[in-house]
Amino acid sequence: MRRLPSRKGLVALAFGAMLLASVMGPVAGGQVRRAMTGTISVEEITPGMRGYGLTVFRGTTPERFDVEVIDVLHNFRPDQDLILIRTDHPILDSAHVVAGMSGSPIYLDGRLAGAYAYGWPFSQDPVAGVTPIVNMITEMHRPIAPSLFPGAEPVPAPSARPRASLGGLAPYLGAEPADATTAVEAHASASGAARGPRSSATLQPAATPLLLGGLDGSVVEMLEEQLGRFGLMVLQAGGAGQAEPPPGTPTSYTHGSAVGVQLVRGDVAATAVGTVTHVDGRRVSAFGHPMLNAGQTGLPTAIARVLHILSSQARSFKISEPVRPLGTLVHDRQSSIVVDTGLQAATVEAVIRIHGVEGAPRDTWRFEVASHRVLTPVLLNAALLNALQATAADNADVMFEARSRVTVAGRSQVEEVVDRGYSRMGAANPAALGQLRLFSMLEAIYGNPFQEARAARIEIDLDVRLGRETTRILDASVASADVDPGSTVPVRVTLRRFGQPEEVRVVPVRIPQRLAGDEVEVFVQAGGAVRVQHAQPRDLDDLLETVHERYANTDLIVSLETPSRGLRFAGHVARHLPASALDALQLQNDGDRNRPFVTYDRHAIELGEVVTGTARLQLRVRETPRP
Repeated sequence: MRRLPSRKGLVALAFGAMLLASVMGPVAGGQVRRAMTGTISVEEITPGMRGYGLTVFRGTTPERFDVEVIDVLHNFRPDQDLILIRTDHPILDSAHVVAGMSGSPIYLDGRLAGAYAYGWPFSQDPVAGVTPIVNMITEMHRPIAPSLFPGAEPVPAPSARPRASLGGLAPYLGAEPADATTAVEAHASASGAARGPRSSATLQPAATPLLLGGLDGSVVEMLEEQLGRFGLMVLQAGGAGQAEPPPGTPTSYTHGSAVGVQLVRGDVAATAVGTVTHVDGRRVSAFGHPMLNAGQTGLPTAIARVLHILSSQARSFKISEPVRPLGTLVHDRQSSIVVDTGLQAATVEAVIRIHGVEGAPRDTWRFEVASHRVLTPVLLNAALLNALQATAADNADVMFEARSRVTVAGRSQVEEVVDRGYSRMGAANPAALGQLRLFSMLEAIYGNPFQEARAARIEIDLDVRLGRETTRILDASVASADVDPGSTVPVRVTLRRFGQPEEVRVVPVRIPQRLAGDEVEVFVQAGGAVRVQHAQPRDLDDLLETVHERYANTDLIVSLETPSRGLRFAGHVARHLPASALDALQLQNDGDRNRPFVTYDRHAIELGEVVTGTARLQLRVRETPRP
């Protein structure tokens, strides 16, 4: 009997197809030329030409609106012109440029000209800019690299094709481009959006509304600050949609239908909404401008339903919600986003449970987050703050213990970290929760340089109780600042537990012989403030271990700084190196990777309460011990 290839074998076949496609560039060019049938070029467009556009004003069915060409603005973007039009429709006469209409196909002389995509804020006229269809179709047929879509799977056919097969990727496999995440992180700076609102006289993308559902107003404001710089119009105006698509919901995208990019779905929701411009097989072009300008990125998409168009003097927008998941955003480019309806994007299953709050209307949140190096931590943090804001919004002294568990796709071991902390601003304090090691773990998983990795499931159990179980470091002292080498010096640390009188904890600190004749400092700190020097990680396991190996916020750490230095190597750390050894080792290794670090002798004491404050003192070590 012939054996079927394993999953690894299928992956290998897929990558082989990728390499084959990378040398068949002319095929893509032929696809673009064929796809241009039924379109009109910019050179054929003249002022005064009339036509129509398609968009959804309500529900899921596109409607027509009339347009008239004003003129063509040449070289608007690199290798991209812009067609200026005036629209004519009762809704657009008052709403003018509408966020969420981005991508609405515009037809001139019965042929597809491009996508409604740009406008002026506060404009008194319904004037918009149209991205030419040639730019969008070119992006539509760009190849994709499967390595940039970890966890994405082909959508099962009606015949229940096995989901493990990667054969559905073959038509679009190609050479791998620059890292998509780098593009996301650079987008705010490159676009100028991070520098604050642009002038109302500047032609801008007809903003992509990011419609949020199930989120508290303060969390919406936080997301607006964090995601607004990417050009998203963050609005508390959307929902998660229904559990099942309503009767009559379309099963495929059409020209002019509403499309949503689902960043979060479930008990909380975040969906970026635009309009479909063109459908060609399983590829769908939309928006007419970038969403994040992130290049290749695998985000889940869905057919959306429009509830209402809200007219505003500042920026009108569509109030929408997703109604049927369908496809994956595979390209986020200058002229459009591209959706592949044959792919099902990977998401991160998330559960947040809040314990210790009596009478709370809800204590558990379940949702899915888009799997993305930059977006996943931001959205998870927002969901966690939202859960606390809804459950324990008291602006009071709060103690918390967070137990975070992360399942990495393809690994059986669950990574678990426990953090204990205190917040004087209530449980929903971004500064306090931002220190949870969960977020360091996500950065290690998504940002590691060793292998493709992603989170498959995240669970957070957060125990909250009112109180202030803290211990503050007030002072540190010794009987004499002059000490003998080789001696043990009792360091008196003055502490104060909240609501209690001062107390003194004596910590013995040994003075090594090698410090004879030196001046050294002693630092008394909370464990969470101490930076631990780790070996250079050799793989993902080592990187995750650095997240686990940290002092707790409930530890009191007494550190003796030494004049010696250490070096970090793959798999181990060398401390207290003599100067000669330090010089020799640095010459043999990469100087940037092996920069010397200050070494400390440390003593840790578990106090059982969150430690705050610092103290320091200086010691002079004699050349020789006293008789």
